Amino acid sequence: MEKQVTSLTRDLLNSGAFNHLSDTDLSRIQWLLLKPSLQQAEALMHYWYVADFVATGVPQYLMHECNFMLQCRGKRGLELLVETEYEG
Repeated sequence: MEKQVTSLTRDLLNSGAFNHLSDTDLSRIQWLLLKPSLQQAEALMHYWYVADFVATGVPQYLMHECNFMLQCRGKRGLELLVETEYEG
């Protein structure tokens, strides 16, 4: 399962879901990707909660895959809140 978490995180990184994070956070993600283990997988999944799933170029299936992995581990799923502007 650690390899799946690593693969999903790499896909998120490559698609730009973490572009809004600081250089420090991006460096930490890249460091965690170097040695997949249970502890690293838990830390990487933490970053999924701050990923920008509505950014241009982020495939929608990635959110579904991440939610599946989180739920398999007994964690809460990702939520996507979309703000709409009402004219009145």
